[in-house]
Amino acid sequence: MTNPPSTTHDSIAMRGAGIVQVTQPVKGHRFTLDSILLADFCRVKPGERVLEPGSGTGIITLLLAKKHPRSSFTALEVQPSLAALCERNSSDNALGDRITVLARDLRRPGTALVPGSFGVIVANPPYIKEGTGRTSPSAARCISRQDHAASLDIWLNLQRYLKNGGRYHVVFPAARLAELCALMRRRSLEPKRMRLVHPLAHKPAALVLVEAVKRAGAGMEVLPPLIVHERDGGYTDELRDIYDMPR
Repeated sequence: MTNPPSTTHDSIAMRGAGIVQVTQPVKGHRFTLDSILLADFCRVKPGERVLEPGSGTGIITLLLAKKHPRSSFTALEVQPSLAALCERNSSDNALGDRITVLARDLRRPGTALVPGSFGVIVANPPYIKEGTGRTSPSAARCISRQDHAASLDIWLNLQRYLKNGGRYHVVFPAARLAELCALMRRRSLEPKRMRLVHPLAHKPAALVLVEAVKRAGAGMEVLPPLIVHERDGGYTDELRDIYDMPR
């Protein structure tokens, strides 16, 4: 199939999922390492329904759908152009029968989403608070990076679509971990599993991966840190494993 103007056709692999093909914009919203790490961190049980708000072109949903062939997925994306690419990517990877793409605003999803109907939510919300950081010249990337369209509160309010005991997985800046956990607990999401991601072993964590469970009791499993790069700039063995690359 011919690529639409201003897009590229890329492939990415993840352990347990194999290779997926992704058509994405040349500029603006493109998937990055954090999406792959979140997809690898996310746990899905057979038969569970999974919701990804802010799906972009669908990389997380595609990888999870390949890894978990007995589960179904709903990708929610406010930008019509990205939702269309997500739909195309689902079809190109022969996953269209298990992925539903909704071109909806997560603040107002309407009746397409039923409260208490999902076992898992997986989300990569904007990292930058409105009024801070640099504003991207790309409108699409600005929406995906800065929370002027939907604050972290609004993303976490989607917990109403989780069943009791359902799991909310998120990747977020490590510097905002305390804020994230506080907001989760106010919404009956108890952080239960966490992993810090460091660019190098001697550097502070840059990202955090968190799994919170709806209406669960206190107690958290803190996993060993995930190190991205060796000192020579190459990927660590675990990152190569995640990317399903030979060592």
